[in-house]
Amino acid sequence: MKNNFRKRVPFLLLPLTVWLSEAHAQTERKQTVYGEVGFGAGQTLFFGDIRTKLRQAIQARDFEPGIAGNLLLAFYVAPERWKGLGIGGRLKFSGSGGGATDDQGGEYFFNYYNIGLSAKYYPISRQYNKGLYGRVTVGTGQLTTKHQFNDPEETYLHQFAIGSVLTGSIGWTFPLKTKSISLEGEFESGRRNGTISRVGDGHVFRSGQLGLNAIVTF
Repeated sequence: MKNNFRKRVPFLLLPLTVWLSEAHAQTERKQTVYGEVGFGAGQTLFFGDIRTKLRQAIQARDFEPGIAGNLLLAFYVAPERWKGLGIGGRLKFSGSGGGATDDQGGEYFFNYYNIGLSAKYYPISRQYNKGLYGRVTVGTGQLTTKHQFNDPEETYLHQFAIGSVLTGSIGWTFPLKTKSISLEGEFESGRRNGTISRVGDGHVFRSGQLGLNAIVTF
């Protein structure tokens, strides 16, 4: 009886051993993929002749860029052997409105977003999610601008444009037990093309942002 029990023990432990090995492997895999959620704000920037284009598109004769709020979502794959490098994707949405008005009390809105491939690198610690980092994102995005007139008919004009966007960030990550918090400064530059009614196709709207973001990584 004792011999039979001893023979059965390895077989009884085998499922437990397999389960523990699989759990450990899943933990290892999970640690190489990081998700991000962030919020921030930044000064919208106008480049080139965008003011002329906005006058043509939405009759924005006195529109000055304002502060936009940011929503950020991202993921990165960062195996330990990459020594602080993470590769992934990132979405950034920025929206502002109600702060700028025309001479008659109408409002201007200027919203923009981008999505693209992103690389994030920790050059000093050589360990992902710890210390100083730099980030570059290259992708595509859209802007939507609107002029809401202050009249009984509630008339408005709006303009869309789609094109390429480049963002660069420098920040610092503070590791916690299960998550981390990062603070970063970011510069964004976009070049988007749109069609202006009664004017024609192929008009370039150049804009960007200089902002600050707070990010939680998990």
